[in-house]
Amino acid sequence: MSQISGRPRIISVLIGLNLFAAVATVLYWIAFFAVPEAIQTRPGDPVYLAFQLAFPLADGWFVVAATLGAIGLWKMRDWGFLFTLLAGSAAIFLGLMDVLFDLEHGIFVPMTGEALTELAIVVLLLTLGPFSIVAMWRQRHLFVRS
Repeated sequence: MSQISGRPRIISVLIGLNLFAAVATVLYWIAFFAVPEAIQTRPGDPVYLAFQLAFPLADGWFVVAATLGAIGLWKMRDWGFLFTLLAGSAAIFLGLMDVLFDLEHGIFVPMTGEALTELAIVVLLLTLGPFSIVAMWRQRHLFVRS
């Protein structure tokens, strides 16, 4: 197993994924409010806006979990293991909520730039969430003492 700075490479990858998730989520919400025409798939649609505006608190939890996961993994602490698992689970939950709404409301038709951004977010959440959980679980021996 290759190492970076005394930690397995996969742990460094997970640190990067956690930081990417946290920063990307914050940037999404900045763009959502600052330049809505660039990110919102249906600006002005009250159903779409009500759905989206139900997410900031949950996304805030995701950012906290991912950030604490990154810090904890950087320090090789057991709570980094825990928060990375929590962030992975939150990613799956958020991705499933998004994809169901998007499919039920035809968000991907037509496939505009904004819809493509939404699709990319869903794919990232539903790919990186499970990846983080599986990768972290396989490294549990580094963090969980029996």
